Amino acid sequence: MSRSILAANIFSLAQSKARASEVINGMKTDNNPVVITQNGVAAVILLPPEEYDRLVERSEFFRAVEAGLGDSIMGRLTSQSGLAY
Repeated sequence: MSRSILAANIFSLAQSKARASEVINGMKTDNNPVVITQNGVAAVILLPPEEYDRLVERSEFFRAVEAGLGDSIMGRLTSQSGLAY
């Protein structure tokens, strides 16, 4: 599936090299991702650390939910009375 990248902060690799400090400081200020292109195509996306952490936590949560659904489908369930409180 192809997705379009929506970002106001798009820089070519050459621009990002020449203005690295400005690019990073701008990202810290507006808290938006930065897209760096190579040959006119998005090559990498820089995220503020807090946003990266949020995405990782969300991904881990969804993985746990999927595992739980898989357990449910396979009949690996425990009754409430079988739980220790």
